[in-house]
Amino acid sequence: MRHIWRAAGLIAAAAAWLPAMARAEGCKLAKYGTLPVEMKGPRATTQVKINGQDTRFILDTGAFFNTMPRATAEALALKREAAPLGLYVTGIGGSTSVDLARVKDFGILGITLHDITFLVGGSDPGAGLLGANLLNFTDAEADLAHGQYSLFKPTGCGKAALAYWAKDGNYQVAELITGESRLDRTPALYVTVNGQRVKAALDTGATTTLITRRAAERAGIDLNAPDVKASYATHGIGTKSYRSWTARVAAYSIGTETIQHAQMQVMDGDIGSAAGAPEMLLGVDFFLAHRLFIANSQRKLYFTYNGGRVFSLSDAPTGSDKPAASSADAPGAPKTAADYALRGRASLSRGEPARALADLDAAIRLDPDQPDYYLARAEARLRDRQPGEEHERGQRREQALGDLDRALTLAPRNIEALLLRAQLYFHGKDRAAALRDVDAAGGVATPGSPQAREVATAYIALDQPGRALPLLDAWIRLHGSDGTLGEALNERCWARGLAGQMLDGALDDCRKAIRRDGPKPAYLDSLGLVQLRLGHYAEAVDAYGKAAQQLSSNAWTRYGLGLARLRSGDTAGGKAEIAAAKALDKDIAEQFAKFGIEAM
Repeated sequence: MRHIWRAAGLIAAAAAWLPAMARAEGCKLAKYGTLPVEMKGPRATTQVKINGQDTRFILDTGAFFNTMPRATAEALALKREAAPLGLYVTGIGGSTSVDLARVKDFGILGITLHDITFLVGGSDPGAGLLGANLLNFTDAEADLAHGQYSLFKPTGCGKAALAYWAKDGNYQVAELITGESRLDRTPALYVTVNGQRVKAALDTGATTTLITRRAAERAGIDLNAPDVKASYATHGIGTKSYRSWTARVAAYSIGTETIQHAQMQVMDGDIGSAAGAPEMLLGVDFFLAHRLFIANSQRKLYFTYNGGRVFSLSDAPTGSDKPAASSADAPGAPKTAADYALRGRASLSRGEPARALADLDAAIRLDPDQPDYYLARAEARLRDRQPGEEHERGQRREQALGDLDRALTLAPRNIEALLLRAQLYFHGKDRAAALRDVDAAGGVATPGSPQAREVATAYIALDQPGRALPLLDAWIRLHGSDGTLGEALNERCWARGLAGQMLDGALDDCRKAIRRDGPKPAYLDSLGLVQLRLGHYAEAVDAYGKAAQQLSSNAWTRYGLGLARLRSGDTAGGKAEIAAAKALDKDIAEQFAKFGIEAM
């Protein structure tokens, strides 16, 4: 592991001296460089070079070390080798074993480092991760709302306040906690939740701020309260997924900042198994709402509030989505097309599409030949849910299509634009055009990548399940320890069932998914389809019947249950279920018939 500290080679980058409010006291901040941060949905990404190849990695201050999924290592043609005995990574979802990959030439901040080690393994977030060993080896400033993450070397700043941009002295401060080991550079601090102290990690890799159920209940949060809502399953580095809820919290205090009446995700699991593991993650939503200076040299965090929602699950303040009205010489104000585009992407990630549109319009005026700007503006148009008539919503959709057309004229192989345009065509009932774009996306998707899996999902939606199977095969091969493997196994079970192919393998996929994640209704529905195809009618009735208990308004499930009952000899029960299914969807029989499944 002699390569762990090679990130210190970044010090070789040219230092730029910054004006700082503490300079009169002899404090100087030398900037090693600034990473441009582009928000891709809820992911903070930056571009690096891996052996001369441009690629995007996620900034993840919550990862103790630079990491990449196996699919990324394979796509970058990196050779893997066994990690030292006993080396594994823990986090949300449990622990996972890892391999090592050595990057001969790693380009970042305008310099090239050599022989850099990455851990390889775990769940796939869609790209490699730049971890705390790189992002937090010195002092750092995170200004994600303006698309920047900067590294600094302070000199003579032991007692200086390092929120240098806060000229009026209006900033917040919190004490940082020393890591459990010398290898742990993840920034952490204590947060007060409803008066209870909770250890939290500053984690740009977390797509939303969350707290564990144990810590939430210790803070008096009642998950049985009427205003608590079930949320999406939470995944992390490990193989498990956890239930989660959105709950209201009376008050959070983060250092000298107090946030009242917020909403946050509560996760039914632990963030890590080690003693002293955090019970809360301050995620990328918290970073987007603040400008932070992580002063490791002082063990302090300095930060100022940007306005708007602090946590992504909270309601946005009234008027927070109005276009920003900052002067051109204000701190952090955009000056170039790239500046406007980065800020626009950040606003879009914060759920502020009107602000995003204003900045992306400005970026396109300054540089009209960048395909990514049009893609981002299309996403902003589709996210702009202001009240309006149907024709206004249709107009925004047409404008988004125009942006995607322009993006693909400039970059015909842009897979994100192809998949988004295919979705718009699909929802507009132009299935032929959607299929053309999905075919084009499939031609450029890297096998085993998240985009390849999106293509597979699109093929299934377009009634082409057989074409999805090779893509799902490649993804599953590379993601044996992924937190979403159960979902992928179910998707392949479903696709095989629809196509009537490899039905024994489909049965195995469904059973594996259920063993991993439990009897989810969608998994039982897929199992029912496969058992029906195999002629196992009693088993199909059992699977469909259990699925229908939670999917009673799903026409497909009810019709499948009806067919299974008819074929098992329950004529009255079968006819009743089929009638109920047709009442939900008059065309359901034709949908089954497309795949060669018809009533007797």
